[in-house]
Amino acid sequence: MRMRNWLVTGSVIAILGCGVAVTRPLPDPRLDRWGVKDMDPVIAMQTTDAACESTTLVSTGGAFPKNPQTLAIRWTGFANFELVYNGQIILLDAYFDRGSVFPPLGFTAADVKKADVMLIGHGHVDHMSDAASVGTRTGAVIVGAPVTTEKLLTQGVDPNKVRTVNGRGGEVLKFNGFTVEPILGRHGEPPPKVVAAFRQALGETTTPPTKDQLAELMAIRARGTSDKRVITEGTIAYLITLDNGFRIMYRDSGGVVTEYEQAAMDRVGGVDVALVAVSAAVINTLTVQRALEHMRAYRPDVYIPNHHDASFNTLWRATEPLFQAMKDENPKLITVSKGYREPVCFNTEYNLQRRRK
Repeated sequence: MRMRNWLVTGSVIAILGCGVAVTRPLPDPRLDRWGVKDMDPVIAMQTTDAACESTTLVSTGGAFPKNPQTLAIRWTGFANFELVYNGQIILLDAYFDRGSVFPPLGFTAADVKKADVMLIGHGHVDHMSDAASVGTRTGAVIVGAPVTTEKLLTQGVDPNKVRTVNGRGGEVLKFNGFTVEPILGRHGEPPPKVVAAFRQALGETTTPPTKDQLAELMAIRARGTSDKRVITEGTIAYLITLDNGFRIMYRDSGGVVTEYEQAAMDRVGGVDVALVAVSAAVINTLTVQRALEHMRAYRPDVYIPNHHDASFNTLWRATEPLFQAMKDENPKLITVSKGYREPVCFNTEYNLQRRRK
């Protein structure tokens, strides 16, 4: 079967009087590369899915995609994502109630009523502060490194719903329609002098948080951990493999690629989508260096950044320099960066594993 036929879930051609109305196919970003002009209307028999247009999270009451083979990905700030596939909801990280110094996400942690699995990359506040409340409300299984789950278990989470992993190999978690392989990563370690210089400049030129906002931030911070183990043994990347072979690599900190990550990627030979944190090194030459390292290791068809937004008085991390550098090296790479809650959908029946057969 030709490449284009794998990609399409469909467009319907309807003849109305003397005119022809064409509804566009599922907006899989890979169509941007291969085009839609020559799609076979016999193969393309399904209209665009409203679930791939709506900005309402499925976990807060939005609709599931009509086709169970459609994967819908929504970024919800920092390193948070909602993945929806075959009736299952996977939350990557849980940092939603960030405080009034941050741009609003359009929903609150209390709005999240449904989730099946939560994968926490590491235990810093900006990755797990709402994991306990959301996990308790939804009954989701929560996965994390020891330093992460230790913190969770102090917050009233059902121990039977917690899965502690070390990412050093041999761990494969099986769920309904997908598997998860935890892989030990390493937390980002940006140059202290660079970070300090930018913090000083921002401190001198932006409005500082009010007393009430500082109290708010401290209360949120208490729901995460500052344990130093996060850097070397508490940052977990996740390789998610859907039941049809479609693969997603998730990493929520911009640290160096570890031997465990490299070994896993050498074994699988690349992924369909990589959801990767932008390095906190601020300067483009440094963030590009790390992004190229991630791209070379994960070998994705599609790269989607995370951890690039910030509060009102700090800097967002630039993504365009990363995209350009990666495309200079790999012109076939597709980069996608959406706003909060905007969906990206994939026809997962087309994937790297099947293309190799």
